[in-house]
Formats: sequence, C-alpha cells, structure tokens
Amino acid sequence: MALFFPSYIVYCQCDESEVSLWGECYSIETTFELNLSGQGLTGIIPETISELENLLFLDLSNNELEGSLPEQLFYLENLLGLVLAENELCGEISNNIGMLSNLMHLDLSNNNFEGFIPHNIGLLTSLVNLSLSENQLTGAIPSSIGELSYLSSLLLNNNLLNGELPFELGNCSELQYLQLYDNQITGEIPTSFCQLDLDWASSYSFNISNNFLCPPYPVCIENLNLDQSIINCEGVVPLWDSLYYAEDVFELDFSNFGLIDNIPAEIGLFINLNYLNLSNNNLSGTIPDEIGDLTSLKYLNLSFNQLSGDIPHTIGNLINLEEVRLFHNELIGSIPEELGNLNDLIHLNLRNNNLTGHIPHTIGNLSSLEILYLHNNNLNGSIPPEIFGLASLKKLFLHNNQLSGGLSQNLANLESLERFRIEENNLSGIIPQQICNLNLQWDNPIFFNVSDNMFCGPYPTCLEGSQGIQDTSNCSSMNSITQKPIDSFSKIIAYPNPFNPSTRIKFSIKRKTLIKVEIIDLLGKKVNILFKGIKDPGVQYFEWDGSNSRGYRVSPGVYFCKLKSSYHQDVIKLLLLK
Repeated sequence: MALFFPSYIVYCQCDESEVSLWGECYSIETTFELNLSGQGLTGIIPETISELENLLFLDLSNNELEGSLPEQLFYLENLLGLVLAENELCGEISNNIGMLSNLMHLDLSNNNFEGFIPHNIGLLTSLVNLSLSENQLTGAIPSSIGELSYLSSLLLNNNLLNGELPFELGNCSELQYLQLYDNQITGEIPTSFCQLDLDWASSYSFNISNNFLCPPYPVCIENLNLDQSIINCEGVVPLWDSLYYAEDVFELDFSNFGLIDNIPAEIGLFINLNYLNLSNNNLSGTIPDEIGDLTSLKYLNLSFNQLSGDIPHTIGNLINLEEVRLFHNELIGSIPEELGNLNDLIHLNLRNNNLTGHIPHTIGNLSSLEILYLHNNNLNGSIPPEIFGLASLKKLFLHNNQLSGGLSQNLANLESLERFRIEENNLSGIIPQQICNLNLQWDNPIFFNVSDNMFCGPYPTCLEGSQGIQDTSNCSSMNSITQKPIDSFSKIIAYPNPFNPSTRIKFSIKRKTLIKVEIIDLLGKKVNILFKGIKDPGVQYFEWDGSNSRGYRVSPGVYFCKLKSSYHQDVIKLLLLK
C-alpha cells in the first residue's frame, strides 16, 4: 500500500529563546547588532523585531521594505543606532520615537515618510546624527530639536518642510553639519544661527539653498549666496529681472547692460543706495520723481541714454550727492533750482541735452563744486554772477547755448579755474581785464574758448589773438567796420537746392582767415557745424547730408547755412525735401 504525503516547505523552527526574522533565527538574549543592509528584504518590518530586547544597533538600509514603522519598534529602548535609509517605508513618524531615549544615530532618509517631524524627537537627548532627508515630510521643524545638545549632524534636505526656522536650533552647540536645502521653509533666519560653529562657506557643512527664507540675513552668512526665492518677502523689490532686498543694497551698477524702457519707480525703494550707475543703455521716458527718495545717494549716473522730460525737482532732496551725470540724453525744460540744495556736489554734468531757460542762481550755493558742464543745450539768459563766486570750480563749460549778457568782473574769483569755455553763445560787451588774473592756457581752445560770441574790443592783453570769431556789428568802437564791411569771401551758394539727401555748399575766400560754417533752423538753433577753423585763400566746398551734430537725420523743412568770419558773414536758405 503506497503512502502519499502532501509536499510543503519546511522553514527553520526557532526555539523559545529565539525570534524568527526573514527566515532566520536570532537569539533574544545575545543579539546586540542586526545588520541586514542590502539583503533584498521586502514586505513590512515584522512586529516581532521588538523581542530583541538587547538590540543596540539595527541596520535595515538599502532594501525594499515598505509600509509604516511598527509601534513595537519603539520598544527597543536599548537601541543606540537605527538605520532604515533607502527603502520604501511610508506613513508618519510616530511621536513614540521619543521612547528610544538612548538613540545616538537615527537615519530614516530616502523613504516616503510624510507628515510632521514629531515633537518628541527632542526627547532623544543622546542623539548625535539625525537624517530625515529625501522624504515627503511637511510642517515646521519642531523647536524641541534645540534640546539635542550633542547633535553633530542634522540632515533634513529634500522634503516639503515649511514654516519658520526655530530660534532654538541655535542651541545645538555641537552641530557641524546642517543641510536644509530643497524645502519650502519661510520667514527669516534666526540670529541664533550665528551661535553655531559651522563652516559657513562650505556647502558640505552648511546648505540652506532653495527655500523661501527672507533677508535680512544674520551677519555670519550675510555675504553668502544663499539662493533663496525671496519674491514674496517684505522689502524685496524686482528690478530688471532680478530680486533685491532693497534696504541691504548700497550699490547698483547697470552700465552697459542693454537696459530698455523706463526707469521703474521702484528705484526709489532703495533708500540706502549710495551709488547708482545706469549709463550707456537704451533707457527712455522720464526720470521718475521717486529718484528723490534716494537720500543716501552720493553718485548718480544716467548718461548716454534716451531719457526725456524734465529733470525732476525731487533731485534737490539728494543732499548727499557728490556727482550728477545726466549728459547725452534728450532732457528738456529748465534746470531745477532745487539743485542748489546739493551742498556736497563736486561734479555736475548736464551737457548734450535739450535744456532751456536760465541757469538758476542757486547753483551759486554749490560751494564744493569743481566741475560744471552745461554745454550743448539751449540755455538762455545771462550767466548768473553767483557762479563766479565758486572758488573751488576747476572746469566751467557753458559753450554752444544761447546765453546772452556780459561777463562779470568777479570771474577773477574763480581762482581754481583750469578750463573756461563759453564759445558759441550770444554773450556781448567787454571781456573784463580781470580775466587775466586766472591761470588759463589762453592759446589752447580746449582749455579756453570765448569764440563765436559778440564781445567787443579792446580785448584783455592775456587773450589778445585768442578771442576767436566775434560778431562786433553792435560794438560802437567798430562802427567803421560795420559801415564798410571788409569782404573776406564771396557770396555763398548751394547746389542742389532744394535737395535730398545732400547739398554742396560753395564759396571762395580772398585771404587766409578763421571761418565757421554752420547749419541753423528757423528758430536760430544750431543744427550742425560743418567746419570751424582757419582756411587758406581759394574756393571751398562743404557738403551737408541733412544730419544734426549727433549724426541723426533732421526733419524735412527750411534751414539756413551760415558762413561767418571775424569781419563778414553770409547766410543762404536751404530746403530739405522729404
């Protein structure tokens, strides 16, 4: 008679002093360390693991374990080390983890844990290393973490932690490694951080990047690139594709950055700014009134742009300014009187704009001024006598305007003056002899130039021969010349005329002489200078291509070509067609 037995697998049978874990028997009394890292373990952590009551070190890392942590795990009160990293464990970390009061090393990294970091983590007062990185933990870091006075390494990176950093974290005086990057932590970094003895410059020791922490930052890390998303922080200002904590910015240099459009009004929020350079861009529109809120500013440079409109009166609020450079723009209107409030101003450059009106008398208040450039504008009226009281002035350029009136004898008070240029205006009268008290290079037109005005002789001995071309037709001492002009050149002609795109101007000179050939518009404003200098006798040709002094094409219409020497002048009408 045949006997048949059912087939089955016979597992090892553990005796009462052992516990069965993943097909193996372990002594309850003598198992002090259980290292099953990288053994391909699957399933959940069995509750029976708690029977290893003398277990000191448990490493189940780098397996495929899943499920939540069994509560029985926290009964292993003798555990010194618990490593469950690189599994697929999930669920919340129980508050009962605080029962492992002897734990020195806890690593739950690279799992799928979620929920808050339990407050009772602070009961693990022997903890030296804590790693909860690469999970899905949320909520704030509990303040109880400050109770971990032996903690050397705290790794919480790559989670979804939010809320503010606890001030108590600064109590972890033994901390050497702090990794909080790639979370959603908000608020400010507590100043207690500076109590920690971390190597702040090493990202291996300290990394808090990719959070939402707001400035101002504690002094120990204020110079680091913390790489935070600060767009929602109070006091943060967006400016030209970057974000700034405005109160911490002292210098902005955007020269040659290719900036376009308007200067944003938000510029006025940088209240501690002392240096602002926006030169050599394509900025347009008006200078915002908010520029006047930068009361700490010492240097302002907006030159070489396409700014238009008036200079804002609020510029007078910038009482600490030492340099103002607004040249080569399209600014219009008059120079604001409020500039006279800038008592510390050393350098003022408004040249090459379309400014009109009188030079304000208040410029005479600028007792520290060394450089004053107002040339190449459309300023009119007389030169304020107060300017001649600026004893520190070294360079005074007022040329190529429509200034009128005479020169004050007080110009001799400009004892520091090195360069003086007032050519191409409508200044008249007698040049006072006191000008010879100045130490100027009279024969160098780059340093001294009074040409193309209406000054009458006799001229001061120091500059005789350097007075350049003067229109003396209204000078009583020159009546004989006025009544009987000396012809130094033939009548000027232009062909073609009307013209487009260019015309050729022709005349002949009878003797070697200083001449100027210029284009003016219907209002008498200078458009372009075709030539200025000395020419020998003979036929002269000059071509005008319809451009102004900046090289831009002018609008179609009526213009005049004016030929001028010391003794004679002639004008011809020109018609530029579309």
